[in-house]
Amino acid sequence: MAQVFSDLPAEKQQQILDAAAEVFSKEDYKQASTDDIAVRAGISKGLLFYYFKNKQSLYLYVADHLRSLVERQLKREQLANITDFFDMLDYGAAEKLRLFQRQPWILDLALRLYYATDKEVASPLRRRFMEMLEEMWDIYFSHIDHEKFRPEVGPRQVLDQLIYLIDGYLHQQMMRGNKINMDALMAEYNLWRDMLRQYAYKEEYQ
Repeated sequence: MAQVFSDLPAEKQQQILDAAAEVFSKEDYKQASTDDIAVRAGISKGLLFYYFKNKQSLYLYVADHLRSLVERQLKREQLANITDFFDMLDYGAAEKLRLFQRQPWILDLALRLYYATDKEVASPLRRRFMEMLEEMWDIYFSHIDHEKFRPEVGPRQVLDQLIYLIDGYLHQQMMRGNKINMDALMAEYNLWRDMLRQYAYKEEYQ
């Protein structure tokens, strides 16, 4: 059915995706109402399920759409000119921050997708995130300068450590009931980046 949706005019697709993203960014999967999505999109619920056979299909489609938004934000022609590992991290962080500032709902939606626990969507979302991580590694970091790293430290190991730090920070904030503040998160990121640079790079490159 998603093919039928893809055949719609781009403006109509965007209208429906915006409505779904708005609802899914505010409610967990189970609580999110397809009735609300249909109303916001200006279509009937029957038509919504003509385009997407069920709520799960729509949810995963929105997840793929979000991934495309992030990928388009990171321009490949600029990536090709960055060979320093930490410069690449900074570029990715800055571009994602611009995207979140321009469309704040993206961060809320991304967090709900990443921490989804409902059995209908949790497993396929985890697979998507793992695939995205592997693609990110191949596209962004395949041409970085490995010479700057200490022999005992690998760049993928450093990236994984940064992901663990960010995941831990986000989880802690959510457990406390705090809304994610991007300025505070970026301040933490800067500390983690500098710490990891000292750990990973040879002294002459720190």
